[in-house]
Amino acid sequence: MNQVKNVRFRPFSNEQDYSALRTLIAKKFANPKKRFYPSLGDLDYIRSFDEEFTRKVIICESKDGTIIGAIWPGHYRILYCITGPDYVGVEDEILAWAEQHYCAPTLLEDRTGTEVYVWAYEEDSARVEILKARGYTKHTWYMYSGVMDLESELPAPQFPLGFRVRPLADGDLEQKVTIMGGSAGLTAPTMAVYQRLMSSPTYKRELDLVVVDEEERVVGFANVWHDTVNHLAIIEPFGTAPSHRRKGLATNLLYECMHLLREMGLSKLYINHGGLWTLDPVPDDAMRVYDKAGFQLLGNMFVWYKSCDC
Repeated sequence: MNQVKNVRFRPFSNEQDYSALRTLIAKKFANPKKRFYPSLGDLDYIRSFDEEFTRKVIICESKDGTIIGAIWPGHYRILYCITGPDYVGVEDEILAWAEQHYCAPTLLEDRTGTEVYVWAYEEDSARVEILKARGYTKHTWYMYSGVMDLESELPAPQFPLGFRVRPLADGDLEQKVTIMGGSAGLTAPTMAVYQRLMSSPTYKRELDLVVVDEEERVVGFANVWHDTVNHLAIIEPFGTAPSHRRKGLATNLLYECMHLLREMGLSKLYINHGGLWTLDPVPDDAMRVYDKAGFQLLGNMFVWYKSCDC
């Protein structure tokens, strides 16, 4: 593991920076037993939805100019931190810098005072130990990450009569954007946002799937992102129209995705779900669908917080 002292911090500059971050992420996802965030698809998704993304991202470099990571604030000013697998040890330096630049009055409803927040997976022992040593405390708010073994026996999709899955067509765009805006936990997109999403490096039209009824109206959707470097797939986002829930559409859409990806030669499918609290023992509708579809827990990414003087 490389130990970098005196990390240099600078604003995001150009697409070369974006490509460098994608390379770091791809290297990190080479270990299929661990979960990190964001994935390549997640990064494209975040960038597409946040017009301020490139102005928020701070690039972290070694003294020789090698890009070793990045940090930026997301919703509620919770920090995303990316480091390459050879540079996880420098997160102590990165967090020390972040505490000087991102500490501010809390935006979380159950917190008060001035604090800084960081996302971390429980199994990311290197980051967790750094956070503990720096005085952070784990919050009850977390994101679930699940994995499906596509080499196991998969149920056959059985959609209600009149419904089927197909790739997104040009005429579906407005309907899909509208449904995405009405799905729980999603930031409402616009046509411009979705067009940015479609121009992302990881986006593939054939993996932008919709559920349609007998009149070809879109009632459900799933964006599947194929990491061709590590040959794995992640669904983000996924949902159905409020008027068509509890009909089995969501579960069967997942089955359809699983069979499609297995035919492509993939062995693992990952899924994320945020906005969860350890204080709430009752699973929400999305978690019930994931459990029914056979996803197994891979990791939970928690918010960690630290009070600080600004």
